[in-house]
Amino acid sequence: MVQVDVGGTVLQFAPETARVSLRADGTTLASGRVVAELGTDRYPRTDSYHVQTDGDGARVRYDDAAGTTVRLGEEARGATLTVSVANETETPRSVGRLCPLAADDLSFGPETRLYRHGYQSWTPTATLPVEASFAPVEPVDVPMMTDVDAPRTTSHCHIGLADGERRLTAGFLDHSEYVTRFDYERGDGVESLTAVSPGDGVSLAPGERATSAPLWVDAARPVDDALAALAERTGERMDARVGEWVPTGWCSWYHYFTEVTADDVRSNLAELDEWGLPVDLVQLDDGYQTAFGDWRTLADGFEDMAALVGDVRDGDYTPGLWLAPFFVQEDADLVASHPEWFVTDGDGEFVSAGERHGEMYGLDLTHPEVQTWLRETFRTIVDEWGFEYLKLDFLYAGALPGERFADVTRAEAYREGLAAIREAVGEETYILGCGAPQGQSVGLVDSMRVGPDTAEYWAREGESDSEPAHENAIRNVLNRDYLHRRWWVNDPDCQLVRETTELSPAERESFATLVALTGGANVFSDRIADIGADTRSLLERSLPSVQAGAVEGVGRTEFPDRLVCERAADGGRAVALFNWTDSPETLSLSLTDDERGWDAFEGEAVPAGGTVERTVPAHGCLLVHVAPASDRPHLLGADHLAGLGSRLERVAWSADGAAGQLSLTVDAATPQSVTVAVPDGWTRAGVDGAGAPDTCTVTVGPGPATLSFERS
Repeated sequence: MVQVDVGGTVLQFAPETARVSLRADGTTLASGRVVAELGTDRYPRTDSYHVQTDGDGARVRYDDAAGTTVRLGEEARGATLTVSVANETETPRSVGRLCPLAADDLSFGPETRLYRHGYQSWTPTATLPVEASFAPVEPVDVPMMTDVDAPRTTSHCHIGLADGERRLTAGFLDHSEYVTRFDYERGDGVESLTAVSPGDGVSLAPGERATSAPLWVDAARPVDDALAALAERTGERMDARVGEWVPTGWCSWYHYFTEVTADDVRSNLAELDEWGLPVDLVQLDDGYQTAFGDWRTLADGFEDMAALVGDVRDGDYTPGLWLAPFFVQEDADLVASHPEWFVTDGDGEFVSAGERHGEMYGLDLTHPEVQTWLRETFRTIVDEWGFEYLKLDFLYAGALPGERFADVTRAEAYREGLAAIREAVGEETYILGCGAPQGQSVGLVDSMRVGPDTAEYWAREGESDSEPAHENAIRNVLNRDYLHRRWWVNDPDCQLVRETTELSPAERESFATLVALTGGANVFSDRIADIGADTRSLLERSLPSVQAGAVEGVGRTEFPDRLVCERAADGGRAVALFNWTDSPETLSLSLTDDERGWDAFEGEAVPAGGTVERTVPAHGCLLVHVAPASDRPHLLGADHLAGLGSRLERVAWSADGAAGQLSLTVDAATPQSVTVAVPDGWTRAGVDGAGAPDTCTVTVGPGPATLSFERS
């Protein structure tokens, strides 16, 4: 028996049976075999083996026909396990599943809650009771919403299980070679769990070795903490692109859809200039091209893209463009001209990527001519037209199962295509992925849509959890929050604040709060002329972006209902409590005797040790800014929904006798309104009547500001 014991997680491996056992607190949580498939054979064969230990773990090498090797180690306070096989024959062999763990005995019963991570942006991600499932998608949408090569009960990249005090979080630490997943079977709880690096049947030449992605397991920490640690380490290993810039701006899609023209963009550009909202981006969405695939052939209303880009730049905005480079409609000129460029099945027929504009197909991203076409297309878009921000949609089409020019896995093919685009556009061009395999995109995109499209309504009865809907977008944004700034910048999709949608004021407020406190991309998509004064104020309150907040409850519930954004400069925080039910609920937040609060939507101060309680409409939220209590003037809250969060860089107090000064430094492009607590015995210097209220509201920033107070 060899084992790794790290942080309370014990991983044991018995070479003579090739069985793995995962233990915590003296309890066996899961056990099963290591399995690797070459052709029709399964390994390891356990007749003879050698064990080698070192400071980081152990390696078991079998003397079988595949030279099967099992490696145990530790990383990021978790235990790791990999399996590899070699082709020791004289003819090529196909690689099947590489499974570091195929557990057939688990201690997770009918009360288990299972965190399931979706395959791509739109695939639902949440924690459900073990017996529950997400609503199935329509057969025609299966290629667009799911991994067609996986069983229905699967979780991609990572998985979490919790049953009382027992918990297990597992994930792969790298996704560049395989569309990694966890297949499970249910009965009286979780009956089996298999960690799979699918070899996709690629050919392994004589002398070559195939190695699974490293499996990482943690049975000590709560699921949410373990997921965060896992994402952190995976991002480091895959060189995640996490820059300082977070997109804020306007997108044409949710008002104009495919009917947009260049004049529509210019009209909104003028409205945006007049408004003076501090955003960076103006993004043209679908509608400028003649067909999916014919991206350089322009539709009516788009005669000169370079001129449109120039107008956007003249307004001091970053010009952005949407396209779906791997996703081609059946009547596109590209299909007629180059039918050999597409993923095919075993009979030479195009593999379906779903239906949108008729039947859709996926490009073979390993074909040298396709890669040349991608480079030429993107050099036109970036070098000739001048776009600096690219939203790449329907990317899953590049990872469809099927036959390609090169014999590589789906993940490798997908990354070849994205790498060709990155090479063409350079390191400075910002790339947002959408409809994209999640783990397989790390290191190649700057930002990622983490949920389905939002919509002008909360939900539609009978539709799947992958379909456009406000509810569906929110579910994934909550449950993938831990990926933000670990794999990329999260994109929650657009705010829709105009009053002509079906969304209630409470639903608009809750989404604005979610966007503001989590710190991801903040783009809105209404025709600007349709946005009224009240909803303009809501948008303004969600800007500028903060570094990050933290969703609490991932791994415990489908819709986590608590979000906290820390304000490190003074020890304050913004706390949002959500009512995701379909009826009003009473929500409350109690403060300690050392805390004061500010009800951000009601505009009311909360005394030290007090409780904020109110009835919150369906899908609404209670938002409270909390600050350390003090007997002298101190910052309480802000008009900014996140209480300024990381944008508050410095808070300092100085006193000289009967006078005192509160100094604030705000990193924002525009002035910010803040609420300051003024305790008894103090007044705002030079302001008549300042001693009457318990608070005062002042405008500060950009940059440093000093507020003077006097003892009364």
